[in-house]
Amino acid sequence: MIKVYLERKITRDDLAPGNIEKHPELRELYSLYEEEGDFTYSRYIREELPPHVARKILNTRILELLDFLSKNKDIGVSELARSLGRSAPNVSRDLRFLARWKLVRLNEQGKKKTVEITARRIEILFAEK
Repeated sequence: MIKVYLERKITRDDLAPGNIEKHPELRELYSLYEEEGDFTYSRYIREELPPHVARKILNTRILELLDFLSKNKDIGVSELARSLGRSAPNVSRDLRFLARWKLVRLNEQGKKKTVEITARRIEILFAEK
């Protein structure tokens, strides 16, 4: 049996009430967020990814995209597509998928859309049944 884990930055969305019950380690961070009202903490959370997500992430194009993002901070979607030699719609589709599973964060700065990688580590574990 194969298990895939993602270690990623914690986002504001993670501090929603339903998520705190799923991840008790977020309670302390949520208290700090309530007290200070700011979210500038660089903490990480580890989650297991469903098999269909893991398969897609291990796709060559997705790995290439994640690798490029890990080396290029706050890059625009158009520039990213150009750099990878891919069409902007295809890159946008892959980015939406990655954002849905919180491997990246999509930011809007005026008319420019930028991408920030939130994934820190992806682990593949092979376990005996």
